[in-house]
Amino acid sequence: MAQQNQKTVLFLDATNHDRSRFAEIFFNSVARKMKLPWRALSRGLTVEASSKSVDPLARTAIEALAGLGVADSEAMTRFPLRFASDDVEGAQRVVALTRDVPFASETLEFWADAPGEYKEVEREVMGLIARILGGGGRPEEPVRPQAAAAGPAKKAPTAKVGRETAGRRGKGVTTVFDVPLDENGLRDLAAVLKQRCGTGGTVKDGRIEIQGDQRERIIAELEKLGYKTKRVGG
Repeated sequence: MAQQNQKTVLFLDATNHDRSRFAEIFFNSVARKMKLPWRALSRGLTVEASSKSVDPLARTAIEALAGLGVADSEAMTRFPLRFASDDVEGAQRVVALTRDVPFASETLEFWADAPGEYKEVEREVMGLIARILGGGGRPEEPVRPQAAAAGPAKKAPTAKVGRETAGRRGKGVTTVFDVPLDENGLRDLAAVLKQRCGTGGTVKDGRIEIQGDQRERIIAELEKLGYKTKRVGG
């Protein structure tokens, strides 16, 4: 059964054969793990109708997803799909990985047009999810065709990362606090950090606690999610 109030993000590029598909599959994998009421779709702007002259998905995209531990046989074996105007009407967010977009929309943002740069797409997807968790909009006003962005960019939220050992019988925890999320958002973020660090943790009094000294790893993961970080304490 579909989730109630499920929202959609639409990823667009030219061929729907590599980066937009990578973004779709990776976003959906993270959204499922975090139980977000969001799903991703992807389309190509220049896909030939009913064209099956290429493999369903670029081998480089499959390898990049495998490196992240993501496997989705159904999504990976479908052939590229051509963009239609109805796709935009049903999407709350639209992300273009190309500048050649034939429409303007308040929901549209542009990411770097850099073929093969899956690491950059991964970083952008995690930043988008961080903004969804925080209830924020785009990190900055998008650059639209033939128009420059106006106004200052929004500052990324700053998360403080520290370590506590007092009263824990030598078993320290890494703490994450001052994150602008509600209780549910903190629990979702804690679940991601626990998974990435391979250890346990909890949310207590508005703070995330992750077992062990995980400061360097957590700082790196938070920055992938689009947060600025500040290390506090020793």
